[in-house]
Amino acid sequence: MLGKLMKYEWKATWKLLLAANLLTVVMTVLAVCMVNVMRDSGDYGMVDFVAVMVILTYVLSMFAVYVGTAIYLIHRFYTSTYGDQGYLLHTLPVDTHHIIIAKTLVSAIWVGISVVLIYLSVVILFASSEDVFFSMMEGMMETIEFLSGEEIRVFSMIMTLVAGVFSIFARVLKIGACISLGQLSSNHKLMVSFAWYVGIYLVGCMLQGMYYAFRWALYSQSSHQVDYLPYFNNQWETTLLAGIISCVVFYILTWYVMSRKLNLD
Repeated sequence: MLGKLMKYEWKATWKLLLAANLLTVVMTVLAVCMVNVMRDSGDYGMVDFVAVMVILTYVLSMFAVYVGTAIYLIHRFYTSTYGDQGYLLHTLPVDTHHIIIAKTLVSAIWVGISVVLIYLSVVILFASSEDVFFSMMEGMMETIEFLSGEEIRVFSMIMTLVAGVFSIFARVLKIGACISLGQLSSNHKLMVSFAWYVGIYLVGCMLQGMYYAFRWALYSQSSHQVDYLPYFNNQWETTLLAGIISCVVFYILTWYVMSRKLNLD
């Protein structure tokens, strides 16, 4: 049943989100072409003006794709779970866990695709210059050679990616939990959901600040170094632990409301 739910969710979202990601690809190609035009152009003229406008449109489109993807997935979760479509969804002989997992996995996949494409787009744009491209390739080869004999660093890189994946899941589940908690209110459910999101965000920032302040205090007592920045870099353990805890907490909240406090009025 989980596979069927994921298939249905994918069919309901792929058209619009695929078009948004194709926009990223098209704008990247145009931006790279315009960068080459500006580099080869000697004097500032209409061609350079058009190139600048295209690059500005590229920046705005990257922002629009990322934000638009998030807004669409939020709207999709709300309407299909607690909106008009929710009446049909919750009458199906489907376990609540399967509903949450299916929606979370599909949403996380789309967010991951958008993030990867935007990241690659920016890298390709900066690498459009031959000098920059060859410098990046040389740096990449040197990094691979350096890491080939450093199993610990390779492990850290892998775990950093894993922590990033859990962070994406945590963000998706946080949205679902806030929307679910908003359904506990009899009036202004969307406003209450937004208030829950702001409250959880502020609490998270406070806990994160307290955590780093505590580690800063411990490190300052055990080390006489002036530069503390390296101590806070590459802390994949913290990111991974926070992501796992957030996923568990937000998942339980969503499941509790959806299975015990469901109110579609």
